[in-house]
Amino acid sequence: MKNIFVPFLTMMTIYTSAQQPAKYELVEKTSPDGKYKYNIVTNDLLKVRMYTLPNGLTVLLSVNALEPRIQTMIATKAGSKNDPADNTGLAHYLEHMLFKGTDKYGTKDWEKEKEQLDKIDALYEKYNKTTDEIARKNIYHEIDSVSGEASKYAIANEYDKMVQSIGATKTNAFTSVEQTVYVNDIPSNQIEKWLSIEAERYRNPVLRLFHTELEAVYEEKNISLDNDNRKVYEAMLANMFTNHAYGTQTTIGTVEHLKNPSLVKIRNYYNTYYVPNNMAIIMSGDFDPDKVIDMIANKFSYMQPKPVPPYNFKSEPVHTAPVIANVYGPDAENLMIGFRLPGAASNEARLLQIVDYLLSNSKAGLIDLNLVKKQKVLAAGSSVWINKDYCIHMLTGKAKDKQSLEEVKDMLLAQMDLIKKGEFDDETLKAIINNFRVDQIKENESNNGRARTILDAFCTGVPWKEVASLSDDLAQITKQEIVDFANKYYTSDFVIVYKRQGENKAVKKIVKPEIHAVQVNRNDRSSFAKNVIETKALPMIPKFIDYDTDIQKFKLAGKVPVYYVQNTENGLFKLYYVLDMGKLHNLKLPFAMNLLQYLGTDKFTAEQISKEFFKLACDFSVSVNDDQVYINLSGLDENFAPAVRLLEHLLSNIKPEQQPLNDLVERTLKSRADSKLNKGNVFRNGLRNYGMYGKDNPFTYNLKAEELKALKAEEITDLIKELTTYQHKIFYYGPRRFAEVNAVLNSEHKVNSLKNYPKRKEFKRTEMVANTVIFTDYKMVQAEIMWLNKLPGKYDSTLTPITSLFNEYFGGGMSSLVFQTIRESKALAYSTYSFYQTPNRKNDPYYIVAYVGTQADKMNDAIPAMNDLLQSMPKTEMAFNAAKDALRNKLETERINKEGIIFNFAQAELMGVHHDTRKDIYAAIDKFTFEDLQKFYETNYKGKSFTYCIMGSKDKIKEDDLKKVGVLTVLTLEDIFGY
Repeated sequence: MKNIFVPFLTMMTIYTSAQQPAKYELVEKTSPDGKYKYNIVTNDLLKVRMYTLPNGLTVLLSVNALEPRIQTMIATKAGSKNDPADNTGLAHYLEHMLFKGTDKYGTKDWEKEKEQLDKIDALYEKYNKTTDEIARKNIYHEIDSVSGEASKYAIANEYDKMVQSIGATKTNAFTSVEQTVYVNDIPSNQIEKWLSIEAERYRNPVLRLFHTELEAVYEEKNISLDNDNRKVYEAMLANMFTNHAYGTQTTIGTVEHLKNPSLVKIRNYYNTYYVPNNMAIIMSGDFDPDKVIDMIANKFSYMQPKPVPPYNFKSEPVHTAPVIANVYGPDAENLMIGFRLPGAASNEARLLQIVDYLLSNSKAGLIDLNLVKKQKVLAAGSSVWINKDYCIHMLTGKAKDKQSLEEVKDMLLAQMDLIKKGEFDDETLKAIINNFRVDQIKENESNNGRARTILDAFCTGVPWKEVASLSDDLAQITKQEIVDFANKYYTSDFVIVYKRQGENKAVKKIVKPEIHAVQVNRNDRSSFAKNVIETKALPMIPKFIDYDTDIQKFKLAGKVPVYYVQNTENGLFKLYYVLDMGKLHNLKLPFAMNLLQYLGTDKFTAEQISKEFFKLACDFSVSVNDDQVYINLSGLDENFAPAVRLLEHLLSNIKPEQQPLNDLVERTLKSRADSKLNKGNVFRNGLRNYGMYGKDNPFTYNLKAEELKALKAEEITDLIKELTTYQHKIFYYGPRRFAEVNAVLNSEHKVNSLKNYPKRKEFKRTEMVANTVIFTDYKMVQAEIMWLNKLPGKYDSTLTPITSLFNEYFGGGMSSLVFQTIRESKALAYSTYSFYQTPNRKNDPYYIVAYVGTQADKMNDAIPAMNDLLQSMPKTEMAFNAAKDALRNKLETERINKEGIIFNFAQAELMGVHHDTRKDIYAAIDKFTFEDLQKFYETNYKGKSFTYCIMGSKDKIKEDDLKKVGVLTVLTLEDIFGY
């Protein structure tokens, strides 16, 4: 067996030595018409074109013709660090308001609306200067009244309606410490319309419907107060940066500043930083760059440059001992260690990335091998935060039972000490570079990944030449440079934040102000929006999967189905062994798959296995859900054969060891205890499953503690060895030819007789015949509410067209009825939705699902508001037509490719469908009338009873209020988790 690994090292040596450093030079080019100059970097894999227009606007374009869509990002190099110290949160406020429109859209009578908006401006200034609480309340009452009057002339969500109509997806924005970014994924035939919308968006933004949007920001702040991880991160920054705004102020802002917003200062912020010489338009996808730059230049020529005030900061003090902070909250205990380093453009930022990989790469880093593989802690990892002014290197960890966080801290720092002592070899450095290259390729496979890379370079000020050459530059770094760097920067000057369990006495939520719903005027449309929506774009031809021609199929040894799609884009492969057997077939399966990473074979330890995969620049992982097992192998295709050989060796020769099993049992029990403290897990998994099934449900179906402790290593390893003796499928996506894949699998994947799956455990679903409430107490500022209704019948593919259109219209996005009503009009939630949920198995039922996350003191308003929509659907012909346009545009430009083709086919097989159902949706769109949608709603939504899953603090939510909603059952965590 030793000879198996000789070609591994040989191939890796050949691969590494073949990487001759490319020449990366900045070259100036001129467009064919001679109008535009741009720069490129030779040997740049993304082939980014860098333009600077006469007004200073940066345009960064990367062509990727894999699908007819484009990831767009419009970035401003200003974020929360640029907020005034006495008015934090302005950048984030402004981000929200740039969805509200201008004097040309978002309004049906600008002159009349402006008259009211000017009054609101003045009232807020008066409000901010008033300290008497009664007087402030009276002023806010006046703001509310005038806002209601102003809303008569406003048209809510016109931006969202326009981008929806052109088929945009993932419409969003985000604010960070030094950037604010607006995001869309658009069809390639809608570039000009998108540019028209965006150019108008920045021309003269109007801060309309402000006080209801303010409520959304309040909700976002309250959500952050319930997020223990965010509190740890903010504590890290606050203690690391006592001079810099990274730590002295937060992105969302303080409670006091949020309660006293100034429209004048928000507008001043916009006028200061949203100037062309401080902004960039980033596009990655399928387009002609010479045509696109001309369109951008014409649309944005109105923008005028201005000097941008520099951000100046004092250096941070150097500490001779660690700074220690404690954060309290209901979630499980953990810790974070942070080291402060120079910013993104420094050479140290490159060395930092190597150190991060040396410590943790999910495969063979020092933390991975010495702590995770050996199960010395519950969890541990390393990550970096790279920004313009400073970088932070963060080490994180969770303790096992009867282990202190201080012990975890010592073990994490010990791994850093190994680097400082130089206790790693050159072979590891070579493997890191190969794996870094693979990760770069994976990142660049998607338009979003490419755009993100470009965005980071623009906002941090790192020259693109350095980004393009990064992997080659990292390959030149020596071991001694890393050791010297580690000893210089990883000193006693660091911050430790301990996340302790307990109540945070300092939490100060934003109390709900008295406001009334505003009009959204959903049946109105501005002339600007009308022109955008009704202007026809060039037609696009949809491309659906042909299961007979797009996938090659054969049976290995005449028994195991193999599905093959060739990768023509790069040199990476993905291989999957798939079993339609999961936890509900064998309760020990999840445990066996989890244990696999901690076991070695008859020839190699678990650590050696990880190192061998890492040397091959390949990785394997396993996952188990209720109904399936996935064994995934991926990496460099040139190492495909030895990687498969290594995986097969691992699966076939896994060695039973009782101690790793005992350690995993101990850690599993601690993880279970911790999971009962996690807000998201309690609500999304536990409470939801209880609502769907009752006490006996898939979420609580697990091995009991005594059963775990009774497990023997032999029975678990036998289960792993037997995996591929059951019926299974193989998926391959990679550059290797069909015959070559067949040859490798025939050689390495031995197939004998295949067993049938064990019987699946079935659970009885709850019939929602009357309104019921299941409530659990969790110490939190917000309340989370989910509506559930199980519908009769099972999966029916003929329903797919109408359900797709209904979800687009009713509750699926920011232009939907649910979002407009609950958030935009009534300001009752930050996040809200409702959809008709399609089952994942052909014999399972459909569900109506709705959700509102709201302040606890708004719950009694939020529930009736959603109930109204679930009982009576407003008719908006324009919104209906926009939903049809959106769905059509998405289908025309959506391309399921790569391994997605195989997964789409495999899921269709499980559902008993033999074609791409998107074809059915596309054929039906134009035939649907609103009456069809209304009929679907009347049949499936109206008059239904619901199970209301509600989580919140019992100190803030009254039982009597819950009983008004339905028959109440109060659940403990033991009820929800089953232990």
